[in-house]
Amino acid sequence: MKKIYTIAMIAACAMMVFSCKNEGKGSKELKDASEEAVETVEGIAEDAVEGAEAAAAALGEEAKEAVDRTQNALDKLEDIVPYASVEAKPTFNGGDADSFIKYVQQNIKYPENALENGVEGKVTVNFVVDATGKIRNAKVVNGVDDELNAEALRVVESAPAWAPAKQNGKNVPVTCSIPVTFKIVK
Repeated sequence: MKKIYTIAMIAACAMMVFSCKNEGKGSKELKDASEEAVETVEGIAEDAVEGAEAAAAALGEEAKEAVDRTQNALDKLEDIVPYASVEAKPTFNGGDADSFIKYVQQNIKYPENALENGVEGKVTVNFVVDATGKIRNAKVVNGVDDELNAEALRVVESAPAWAPAKQNGKNVPVTCSIPVTFKIVK
């Protein structure tokens, strides 16, 4: 049973890493690969539960408790591992992706030192909108300068909650990415 759970965890982590490394490519291949990875993890999880149920039938009450623990662990796994593609994307302030971009633009404060030194560029921030709509695990994946990177992270992390993504009618975590452009206007 531990092996099956471990395999499910490895597959889920691999899916998340694949998603983060390929975020923003927008290709049909990425979406198909992501959906295939989710289906694979779900299949492994279902096999684990079925195997545990079969063992429970043969072993009695103690095994039934093991089945329950396995199902609880799998439920927690689903809440932890973010999706890359979902049926209904998360929304910010009742709008679309542009609503969040506008929020970021309105709340960015150009770091004084970077402004004085003429530092410009685009900082890409990846984050997870969790099943409750809160932003988690924000990180810079393509940075420019320490001050600009820190400011982009500050604004993303301070954003109010989103309406969470949905998959099969259930709130689920999903990975997102946003480019934050710093341009000095003269």
